[in-house]
Amino acid sequence: MKGVETCLCVFKKAPTHYFYQAKELVMTVISRRIIVPAQGKAEAALAQAKTLAEQATHAGTKTRLLKVIMGEDAGNLEMFVRFENFQEGVAGFQTLAASAGVNAARTQLEGGNVQSIAGPYVYRTVFGEPTAQPVLVQRQYQISRANLQEAIAMLPDAKAAFSAGTGMTAVVPVFAPEMDRLVINYYMDSLPALGKELDENAMSPAFQNVVAKAAKLGTLTTARVLVVV
Repeated sequence: MKGVETCLCVFKKAPTHYFYQAKELVMTVISRRIIVPAQGKAEAALAQAKTLAEQATHAGTKTRLLKVIMGEDAGNLEMFVRFENFQEGVAGFQTLAASAGVNAARTQLEGGNVQSIAGPYVYRTVFGEPTAQPVLVQRQYQISRANLQEAIAMLPDAKAAFSAGTGMTAVVPVFAPEMDRLVINYYMDSLPALGKELDENAMSPAFQNVVAKAAKLGTLTTARVLVVV
């Protein structure tokens, strides 16, 4: 966790409409850091990670901290920062590297309450717009770049299967260990809202038809739920 390797990614207040304006994609750059608490140190790690996220926000970035509560990596913390483009991302990276508050919080977090810290990994949006909703469902596909555009073309149908209050984005990696990935994110207002969406829409023929088509283009590798902490 040297220099500017801060934890970064997400989302300030943003509308839930598609990211298509005048038929052009409005790209967002997202940086992600994964924090694995040491056994028996979850609460201490969370407190220190919150301090780091607060310091990153004070430094001028759009940062928030989430916890994985269901699915792969349950118990892990993830910090995200959102940038409007790569130039803003590089500038933010440098700003965070120079922040005394961020550096002090990062040093404290590294002091023994975490098992590992990975990243930052960088992604770009290919569909949709991040929202401020506190519950995030992620479905990750392994997919060939040869099939990527066809998969992205199916995303409006997936979005249409859910209620208007459910936000949705899709991202692909720019700098990450696994480059053959497409990550679909669904944003919801609460865990009860998640349950309602699963019962009423995720199991619907419309969405399951999209899932079946997607299976011909790539492989669903993980699914999980994160909440803002």
